[in-house]
Amino acid sequence: MADASVYLGFAVRSGKIVLGIDNIERCRKRIYALVLCPTASDNLADKVSSFASKRGLPLGVTESPLEDMIHKSNCKALALLDENLAKAVMETIGR
Repeated sequence: MADASVYLGFAVRSGKIVLGIDNIERCRKRIYALVLCPTASDNLADKVSSFASKRGLPLGVTESPLEDMIHKSNCKALALLDENLAKAVMETIGR
């Protein structure tokens, strides 16, 4: 089974991802899951958690920093816009 970084890489290459909480909050597309970096600040973690609970979205926290997994600097939160990729990522990082 592949790890989360492989699935997140697929999401980046296919354009099925939204980076950053500000962009996530403005997103008009259907969001299937949120992923949070373990190095995110408490304020950001609360904001992402609140967003996820209001919309009934699964929220996963990766074990390693998101910057390393998707090769985007200073990325602390992302949203997945593909249902199958979201399921795969949530299964690999756990909830």
